[in-house]
Amino acid sequence: MQTNFVSTFIVFSILGALDAGYLFFKHRSARPLICPVNHDCAVVTESRWSKTFGVRNDALGVFYYLGMLALVLGAIFMPSLGKGILWIIKVGSVIGLLFSLFLTYVQIVKIRDYCFYCVISAILTLLLFINSFALAF
Repeated sequence: MQTNFVSTFIVFSILGALDAGYLFFKHRSARPLICPVNHDCAVVTESRWSKTFGVRNDALGVFYYLGMLALVLGAIFMPSLGKGILWIIKVGSVIGLLFSLFLTYVQIVKIRDYCFYCVISAILTLLLFINSFALAF
């Protein structure tokens, strides 16, 4: 097992869960987002594009990142399932990247504004995608 790629995959998954979790928490608590670049992230996070099939994108993000974390930990602790789990991780990272690219397109073209936390999530999703193809169990 390549521990460097596994370690970074775990770190990216945790950072993504924290990022999406922050957005989820702020929305649920009805508290305003604090955007570090003097920008109103709510333009994006409260737009009509903030839900997919009726589920908030921040909740989907938490589910995605924690799911990826659970999968990589499953591959570590159940090495006999490693190859199958690795395939699921790769497919999941492709789906996550495609969804993230779509949401980035929506921010740029449809909303014409951006959310700092969404950009961070897109970067972390890209890093998970790249990292998933370097994993080997």
